[in-house]
Amino acid sequence: MIKHKQALAVMLLLSSALVSAEEHTVNLVTSGSDGQLMVMEPGYLNIAVGDTVNFIPADATHNAQSVSVPDGAEEFLTPMGKDAKVTFSEQGVYIYKCVPHLAMGMIGVIQVGNAVNIDGAKKSAKKLKRNIAMNKDRLPAYMKQVN
Repeated sequence: MIKHKQALAVMLLLSSALVSAEEHTVNLVTSGSDGQLMVMEPGYLNIAVGDTVNFIPADATHNAQSVSVPDGAEEFLTPMGKDAKVTFSEQGVYIYKCVPHLAMGMIGVIQVGNAVNIDGAKKSAKKLKRNIAMNKDRLPAYMKQVN
């Protein structure tokens, strides 16, 4: 009887974790709602461990590729022009880019839970900024939102 109660408790705990996971959307657009060019909307996203992000490109020229991820986290690369879902199972700061539009500052930041890798993410952001020719203030502005 005790084993059945323990098994039931474990199942309830696991099912509550699945129920609480949320899905978020990041739109990859050529022209943003505020008139900026080549943006992720939203550019900064704060989510919980286990949440999923649905990357939706506005056209065939956009995708999302991780540039910096926490230790133990899987890198991701979404296909060009196709919707793709990524589930984030490790907490920390993830920096990602649109591969063809990095130079135009098409970049985003996702914070998953606690920013356990903030020092590494800041170093990656500083290094990555060298490859950005337009919208140079975008990445630092997103990184300032990390808490």
